[in-house]
Amino acid sequence: MSANCLFSQPFLLVLDTDGNPVVGAQITVFQAGTSTPEDVFTDSSLGVAWSQPIITNAAGQTDGPIYVSPTPALKIVVLDADDVPCPGYPIDNWSPSAVAT
Repeated sequence: MSANCLFSQPFLLVLDTDGNPVVGAQITVFQAGTSTPEDVFTDSSLGVAWSQPIITNAAGQTDGPIYVSPTPALKIVVLDADDVPCPGYPIDNWSPSAVAT
C-alpha cells in the first residue's frame, strides 16, 4: 500500500497567531466528519502507528513525519496544550491523495 505524508513538510510545525511555535500542541486525526480516530503512521510502509494525540516538542514540531493511507478523507484537529484549537484547525473532509508522496 502506498502512503502519503500528511503534511507537506516532513514534520508538522504548529504556530500560534504571532508565528511562534506551539509547544505541547495535540494533533489528532479522525475519519472525516466524525470523532472516530483514524490511524496515522511513523513510517511510509504504514507499519508503526503513532499514538494519538501526537504532541509537539519544544520547537513546536512533531518528532517525525506523519504518514497516512491515501484514503479515506480525514479530519485533522490540532489543539494547544490548553485544549484550544490552533489557528487553521480543525480541517475536515481533507483528502490525503491531495498531497504528493
